[in-house]
Amino acid sequence: MRRTKQHNVRLYAALIWFGLIFGLNPLKSAHGLLLFPASTVLQITSSISIPLDLPTRTKVFMDMGFQMNYNLPNLLSSFYNSAIWADELSRRQKRQLGNQTELQSGFHPNDFTAGQLYAGLEHMLQSYGYHRSCLLRSVCELSLHPFAEDHSYGLVTQVITFLLTPSQHEGFAAGEHLYRESYERAEQLGFLGGDCQREYSDCAIDIVNLVTRIVR
Repeated sequence: MRRTKQHNVRLYAALIWFGLIFGLNPLKSAHGLLLFPASTVLQITSSISIPLDLPTRTKVFMDMGFQMNYNLPNLLSSFYNSAIWADELSRRQKRQLGNQTELQSGFHPNDFTAGQLYAGLEHMLQSYGYHRSCLLRSVCELSLHPFAEDHSYGLVTQVITFLLTPSQHEGFAAGEHLYRESYERAEQLGFLGGDCQREYSDCAIDIVNLVTRIVR
């Protein structure tokens, strides 16, 4: 089983450009400022950084950034809840599904398929000098040694497990038979205790082992 190595998680929130520009004389109420200048945005940014345990003196971190933007009110109509007080400014229209089979298929027309995701990850690995089969080996290695259930950093391990476990999702499109067979075979090989390193010999390094360690 695998556990995440010692990590340093930084979570910070920054409020950027609150939009209080004096001198423009915005509309005021008895309790203070009511409206903001046009195009004023409240932005909240957070980041999680995880150090990678590499055999070098250089520190390398894996960062995940999250950003939320909220348009602040600049018109009186912004305070109306269109779902309750529908008026001519709400611009609400009825919506219907053009093709009923789209709902039944489970795919949105703009969704990434699993084949597209894995192809993108393979190209990314190649851009960093790794062989594209390293992604298949990662699927195999994680199936051979899954994450421990008592790991302390559940979100990251759940995301990694979901991405590298094809049997957990039905994300392959109808025309992605080769990708489906390749990645499901890699997962099955690891599950049955196969030799991932020998099967994917073009991949010289176990990428999953860079950020995890095997425990007994």
